Amino acid sequence: MMNKSIRISMLHAALRHDDVLHNIALLEALCLKSLSLEPDLVVMPELAISGYEFFKEIGSEWIKEVVPKAIDKFSRLARENNVALILGSPRYSEKSNQYYNAAIFIDEHGEIAGEHYKINVLPGSEGWASPGNDIKPIAWNGHKIGLLICSDAYTVNISEELAKQGADVLISSAAWAPGFHGPNGEWEQRSRETGLCLFVCNRTGKEKNMVFNGGSSVVAAAGRRIVNYSHKQPAVLSIDVKSSNWYPLSTQFNVLEIYESMGQT
Repeated sequence: MMNKSIRISMLHAALRHDDVLHNIALLEALCLKSLSLEPDLVVMPELAISGYEFFKEIGSEWIKEVVPKAIDKFSRLARENNVALILGSPRYSEKSNQYYNAAIFIDEHGEIAGEHYKINVLPGSEGWASPGNDIKPIAWNGHKIGLLICSDAYTVNISEELAKQGADVLISSAAWAPGFHGPNGEWEQRSRETGLCLFVCNRTGKEKNMVFNGGSSVVAAAGRRIVNYSHKQPAVLSIDVKSSNWYPLSTQFNVLEIYESMGQT
C-alpha cells in the first residue's frame, strides 16, 4: 500500500439518537454501498452507532451488550470485503468500569488495530462519557494513523502529540454542527501546526435539540480547507490520496448521494 494511492470513503450520514438498531442497519448498508467505489478505508462520524444525543433517550446500559455485537458485525464486514473501518460508537470498558466516546479502527482482516477515546469530552451533552487519556497513533499497513474525535481538534495538544509520535495523517470522526458554536478554522489550524493532512468525517440530519444539516466533512492541509462537503443530503464521500503523505489527489469528493432511510441511491 505504500506505493499506491489510498482511497478513503467517509459516511456523511444522518443518524438517530433514539434507535440504535436503525443506525447499525443504516451504517452497514452505507458501508456495503461504498464498496462499489473500492475504498481502502471507510470512516464513520462520531457516535454513529448511537447518535449524539442518545443518553437522555435510551441511557447507557445497552452499550455493554449491543456495542460488542455491532463491532463483531462490522469486523466481519471488514474481513469479508477486505476494507478497513473507523467506527464511531460509545464504548464500555470493563477494566475501568467507565463509558467512553470511541473511534474504533478495524483493519481489513477484521481485527481491532486500535481505539481512541475522546479526550476533550464536552460537559453536559457528553456527561455520560469519561475522558480518554491515551494519545497514540494506530499502526496500519506501514502507516501511523492519528485519530481524533470532534472537539479533540479544538485544542492543539492532542494532534501535536500524535504528530510528535510520528503520525502520518490525522483522521477525525465528528458530530460538529454548524452555527454559533460550529467549527471556526480549528481543522485548518491543526493541519498547519502539525504539517499533516486532516480528514474530518462529519454528519448531517437532525436530533432532538441539535441540527447537523450544513455540517462540513473536509480535508484540510497546510492550513487550508482543500476539500469540503456541507450539503444536507447524506452521502458517501470518497477521495484518493497519496500514500506517501496522504495529500488529496483531487479538490472534490466523489459524491454518492444516499437516501438515509433505505441506504440506497
